[in-house]
Formats: sequence, C-alpha cells, structure tokens
Amino acid sequence: MNSNRSYDYIIIGGGSAGATLARRLVEDPNVSVCLIEGGPAFEDDPKVLLLKESLALVGNPKYDYDYTITPQERGNSLLRLSRAKMLGGCSSHNDSWALRAPDADMDRWAELGAEGWDAASVGPYFDQVFKDLRVHKVTQNAELSNAWIEAANEQGFKTIDNTVGDYSEGISWVSLNEDDGVRVSTAVAYLYPTAELPGNLHLQLETLAHRIVVENGRAVAVETNQGTFHVTREIIVSAGAIDTPKLLMLSGIGPAEHLKELGIDVVQDLPGVGSNLSDHIETPVIWESAKDAGESINGLDLGMYADVLDEGEFSIQVTIGHFTYWLHTEPFDELPSPPRAFTFAPNVARPASKGTIRLASADPKDKPIIDPRYFTDPEGRDEKLLVEGIRLARRLAKTEALKDWIVKEVAPGPELESDEELGAFARRYSNTVYHPSATCKMGAAEDPTAVVDPRLRVRGVDGLRIADASIFPELVRVNPNMTVVMIGARAADLIKEDNA
Repeated sequence: MNSNRSYDYIIIGGGSAGATLARRLVEDPNVSVCLIEGGPAFEDDPKVLLLKESLALVGNPKYDYDYTITPQERGNSLLRLSRAKMLGGCSSHNDSWALRAPDADMDRWAELGAEGWDAASVGPYFDQVFKDLRVHKVTQNAELSNAWIEAANEQGFKTIDNTVGDYSEGISWVSLNEDDGVRVSTAVAYLYPTAELPGNLHLQLETLAHRIVVENGRAVAVETNQGTFHVTREIIVSAGAIDTPKLLMLSGIGPAEHLKELGIDVVQDLPGVGSNLSDHIETPVIWESAKDAGESINGLDLGMYADVLDEGEFSIQVTIGHFTYWLHTEPFDELPSPPRAFTFAPNVARPASKGTIRLASADPKDKPIIDPRYFTDPEGRDEKLLVEGIRLARRLAKTEALKDWIVKEVAPGPELESDEELGAFARRYSNTVYHPSATCKMGAAEDPTAVVDPRLRVRGVDGLRIADASIFPELVRVNPNMTVVMIGARAADLIKEDNA
C-alpha cells in the first residue's frame, strides 16, 4: 500500500482528460505525478481494446460503474448512465466518434465567461490530440451509408465534412480515434504499455478517492481506500461529470446547505458544484431493412446535422446505425427488433433541460443521486426537437435513395403522427448518449454558479483544479470526448505556466 507518499501533483481519474494531463506533466523529469484511477488498466483485454466490442462494456459491472438515475417527471426513468471503470475512462469505452467541437460552441464558452477557451485559442490543442489519438475518417463506405447520403442530398442537405469542423446543416462521414479495429483511447495513446511509463509517473490503479484534505484553505492530500497520498503542488480532479462533484462534496466543497444536511463540514460553499447537469438525449426511429448494410468499422458511419426549428444553426445531431436500436434493456426491449434493420437516432444537440448531482450520504461507497431532469425545460424545446427529428427521419425514408432499402417503419410506427403521440414516444424511448457534463462549470469571477475559473482553479481552495467534462460552461453540440481530451492537454500548459 502506497500510503503517505508525497508527489508534486496528484491527478484523480485516469480517463480522457486525466491520462492526457498526466503524460504531459511528466514531460518535465523534475516533477513527480501520481495518477489515481478507480479501475484496472485492462491493457490486454480485447473487450476494451476492440472498437466492435463497445456495446459489450455497457452495463457490465466489470467495466462500468453503471449509474442509475432518479425517477424522471417526463423522461425515461429506466435509462442508465454508463461510466467507464478503467484506465482511459470513457475514451476506452465509447464508440470512438472523434469530433472537434464546433467553433461557434467554443466561442460561446468564451462569451459565457470562459476567457481564453474560444475556438482560436483551443484550436492548436485539438490539432495536437487528434494527431495523438490517430483520428481519421471512416474508411469503409457501406452501401447503406452511401444511400443515406444520397437521401439527405435529395432532401436538400449537403454532404459536409465535420472531420474538419464543417457543421453547417448536412450529412457527414464521421471521424474515429481508431487504428485497425483498436480504439485509440487516451490509455492507448499516452499510457500503454504501462510497464514502460516514465519513472516520475506513479500509476495507482483500482484506487478510489474518498476525500480531498484541505488545510488552511489549501488542498494537501487525497484520502483513498488504499491510504493517503500527499501533494506538494496541486491536486487535479479528473473524475468526470458525475464523480468529480461527488468527490468535491464529500470533501466539503459544494452547496453548503446540502453538505450540512449530511453532516459534512463545509470547507467552501460553492453552490454550482453538482448543478447545471447537461446531457445529450436521443430517441430511435427504426426500419426493417430489405438488405444487408455492407461493410463498416462499427456500423455507425454517419453524423447528420439539422436545424429542425429554423433557429439558424443545427439543433439536432443524428446517429445512423446499421442495425436495430443498440440497447435491448428496458424499455427498449419493447421495440421491434427485426433481424435486418437500421436506425436513425436524433439527439438534442444543446439541451435546455438541466439536472443535478447530489450525495446520497457522507459515505464515499454510496453512489450519488443523479437527476438529469430530462424534458423539463419550460418551453418544451427538447421534446420538440426529437419530435421534429422523427419527422425528418420519415421524410428521408420516402426518398428515392432509400425506397429499396425499407420494408417498413417499425418504431415509432406510422400510426403515431401527432405532436402528442410522437412526443410521448420520444420521451418513453429516450436514451442518454452518455455525455453528462457541466456539473462544475467554468466561468467568470462574477458568476456565482461557476466552480472553476478559466485556469481551471477551484474557487476558494488553493492547489486544487478540475480538468474534465464537468467544467464545460455548456455542453458542446457534438460528441464531447475529444473536447475533454483537449481540456487535459490545455490543463497541462496552464499548470506548467502557473507553477513555473
């Protein structure tokens, strides 16, 4: 047990951001870094390494923390938030859609108080991590995917290239962090083989952080199930949008009233910790297919971007899959599942509904209370976007390009037509795209809900930063994993500058 050891830096969480950050910090041979990760490395496990195995990880307790959510007023209460229990985090666990955040979204971050995180400033970091993770376009052009492109073109959607950041309305081949079937996670890119890591990087696996120790306003140690680890410079929390706010609150950093209710001494009253939870939510439209889709790396070749409410920018992102809807758990097991099928799954790109993360108790072993509050935005915009996404799917299905592919629509089914009917379907069969974020958001000094400043420093606590999806001022409109990797890379430079 490595109890009572001391390091210059401790990083809590070896995921998309944490692994990236650790590797960059140890480029300086004069600093020592301890990377604490709750899961194993899984360095030689094909289920983790091979992209085609990604669905086998979801819900499997060996690989997945598998968080439940509270009963939802209007959404699907049965959905589960998969969170990776392994080195590389969700970059070792996802479908490897490697998308650069739209420039407009990053510029919005700056407008929301994240000074220095505009598109021009973060662009070089995106370029760097895309190279490191070997990002490339889909290389196998399945017949079904080409038919979808033709169908979109028939309906007036351009063929765009989101692999270079073009997110005008249209349809695009996606880009993947994949190499010959192997998912190029941050673990693969930066930490494997673990036996050859630099001597100044200590990898502490299967270790759960229980509390950050703060003395005289400064973070000085991390208490874990494997003992206490001390720090001389900084602690950086990279445990993700669920576990980062949980750890902060267990450490007395968060909404004072909530902490007092649980008997936790308040170290720093930060009401934004665990608030502002934002997630992409999708719903499937499924057709029985007349023929096989053709060869594909993982059957998820295309992304589509549409402005279905005439707002002037895309408001839904669509995943097109070469099979029936990818989950077969409740309530999705109610949906028809023909042996040959394909799916069009629109998601709410910039969700208006916001939720919370709260502690169930002061015991670190208890999972937090997660309430995403899906479909609770007062204007009903999130639900309307999915209704219009279903209608877009139906228009595309009537095109010349797809007519020979479709036997029939099996979900929602052509009998459902009204806003009310389609809205009820969208909410019942809604599913997370596994993109929780913004629960410790970055913002300006005058924003009372901001948890970190633009240099990722936690307000009111010296020597403590956050680098993960929790610091998003708002969720980007596309798959956010590469944005999280970018945050890890940029965090390293901020830390180096501030400790020079």
